[in-house]
Amino acid sequence: MLGEWKNNATVQTGTGIEFQKIPLITPLMNRLKSIIGFGPVRDEPTKFWTGESKFINMHLCNDTAKGGFNVKSAYRLEAQRTGLVDEVIAKGGQYQLESNYIFAFNHGSYYLFEAGDMLEFDQFGLGLKTGLSGKGTYDVRHVVNMDYGPSMAFIESCLVGKTEGLSPYNTLSQAFVHAGVDAFIASTRYTADPGYLEPGLIFEGFGIWGYINASLHLVLKGEYPDLHFGSLIAHDYILDLIENDSTTGMALRDAKNAYLPQDANSTFLWTPPLGDKLYSEGGTKTLDKKYVAIHEFVLYGDPAFNPYEPVNGK
Repeated sequence: MLGEWKNNATVQTGTGIEFQKIPLITPLMNRLKSIIGFGPVRDEPTKFWTGESKFINMHLCNDTAKGGFNVKSAYRLEAQRTGLVDEVIAKGGQYQLESNYIFAFNHGSYYLFEAGDMLEFDQFGLGLKTGLSGKGTYDVRHVVNMDYGPSMAFIESCLVGKTEGLSPYNTLSQAFVHAGVDAFIASTRYTADPGYLEPGLIFEGFGIWGYINASLHLVLKGEYPDLHFGSLIAHDYILDLIENDSTTGMALRDAKNAYLPQDANSTFLWTPPLGDKLYSEGGTKTLDKKYVAIHEFVLYGDPAFNPYEPVNGK
């Protein structure tokens, strides 16, 4: 009766959320930032592809498929709400409207999130964006007029769940609820993520070994790279909904309670939003960011909502 959308799910991950410390280029870029007024010189890595968000996408697609869903994956530009001319390039918005379970990991703020710049012209973080990606953002103006089914959405993007001190009419979380989403989970703060797969073999923080090694482990052993922060919480949350027939509120609570024992001892060279001196210290546990991760994800809508799931026929 509710349509085919109830059997669908979508997992979407964007671009620009991964970092490497590129020899010569990264120190130069950090120095250039200070010269052109981007703040003090810091030992920060550079926006550069590592494949981490691709593996997060694959991992959560696998989780969601365990519920019997037809999972629609969208990666990088395909995860934008709409394309520049038509729907040929970007299918993210279409996939969300056609899906019961929705997960997205992108750049965000309290009034929008986006999968990445059209030409990825801002790899060095110098503000050299094309502006073309603005057409494809999930923003209040467009989302409020979209027609979602009574679905569940988990958005791992900075500030998308923030409401304090803001007009509800200008917050994306409330726009999604207004548009029909029954349970909407998002972060109220700048949410952290490692931004890379492995430190590297020759240069610490640079190289393709992490991607190669992760690919080999997946093909030969069926193992995905470890998840951290919000992605790990989303992993446990989705599996709880599927395996335990949980409500959204209970699943989020249990995922938060399970998070810190799993991730407390993980160390990172950096964790965007980037912290000072993480790299020079050779990696730290960043317990402050992990503690924030437990509390920053909040649920809007109905915490007693028990989403439909094909295998169990709820």
